[in-house]
Amino acid sequence: MTQVTQLVITQPLMRQAQNLQLAIIDLAKKRDLKPEQFRAHLNAIDTLAREAHALMVDAEFEHEGEGHDSLSRRPNNA
Repeated sequence: MTQVTQLVITQPLMRQAQNLQLAIIDLAKKRDLKPEQFRAHLNAIDTLAREAHALMVDAEFEHEGEGHDSLSRRPNNA
């Protein structure tokens, strides 16, 4: 039987947020879109912006070291 070990390297939260911000900028620069493409771009920008904001909030909690669970944004004992 073969045993497989997977190495997962996670980027710091602020780096993830910066990458999302770059994706938002790239989407915002698109020109000559049809109305349905424009709406799809706005929806994508909205989703990415919300995720970037959540990552920044999580990074702030992580940086402050207040013992918050970054996934739920609640104290660990809640």
